[in-house]
Amino acid sequence: MLLAVPLIGSAANHVLQWIEPPMSDGSSGSKMWQLIRADGLMDWLAVGHLTLGILLLVRRTRFVAGLMQLPITVGIVAFNVTMFPQGVPLAIGMLVVNLGVVLQPNDLRRLLAPSTG
Repeated sequence: MLLAVPLIGSAANHVLQWIEPPMSDGSSGSKMWQLIRADGLMDWLAVGHLTLGILLLVRRTRFVAGLMQLPITVGIVAFNVTMFPQGVPLAIGMLVVNLGVVLQPNDLRRLLAPSTG
């Protein structure tokens, strides 16, 4: 459930504009944020964040939502490492939580079990 917080929070923040993302520090990351927000891509990202956030809240869909979110989280880490270093600690935290969602032994066994049909 913890992984749902930044996703739903990001979507809510995009709509309600509580906190303005850092867009003027001159980093490559802040320039990328400007492009994402100016051209409407963030609207689509917010929909995706909200959708996966809700799926993470539902026990039945949590594992698959965590799997769907994992490559996105890795991309978030890569973005911060290469373009926005001050975001690295938060991105690493999100990766740890995401791994906690998908590294569930029972869910992994079901995923990797041979098909019965």
